[in-house]
Amino acid sequence: MSPECESTHPPHVVLLVEDSHDSREALRLLLEVEGFQVVTAGTAIEALRLVTSQGVHPCIILLDLVMPIVDGLAFRRQLLDVPGLASTPVVALTGHEPMRRRAEAEGFFRALLKPTDIDELIGLVGDHCPRTGREPQTGSG
Repeated sequence: MSPECESTHPPHVVLLVEDSHDSREALRLLLEVEGFQVVTAGTAIEALRLVTSQGVHPCIILLDLVMPIVDGLAFRRQLLDVPGLASTPVVALTGHEPMRRRAEAEGFFRALLKPTDIDELIGLVGDHCPRTGREPQTGSG
């Protein structure tokens, strides 16, 4: 493999796919403070590129369902055809109850409503992904 094809991403990362910049950055920071390595994408197209040609091997995918061009439901269907990713847990994140129910019906690992319960989300990620070794931050000490 040539150097330009090698992945620069760690082997076990959280892939966060969210089109809202503010939401994406807030979740990324939260997960990193908790000790997880996170790779983000602002669109499903960017996320698909990350997993198919840039060597990102997520231990879990946190996926906004309502995104422009390719929504989260269509993206998950595409993931099922990517070798090694069909069994990767995908957690749907949505602010719409009908979309949450649809994600559950389509076999997502979990489907959470926004605003998301942070402890539940961190627990789900922690069940599937290693931490970087840093201890989680716990308020002012």
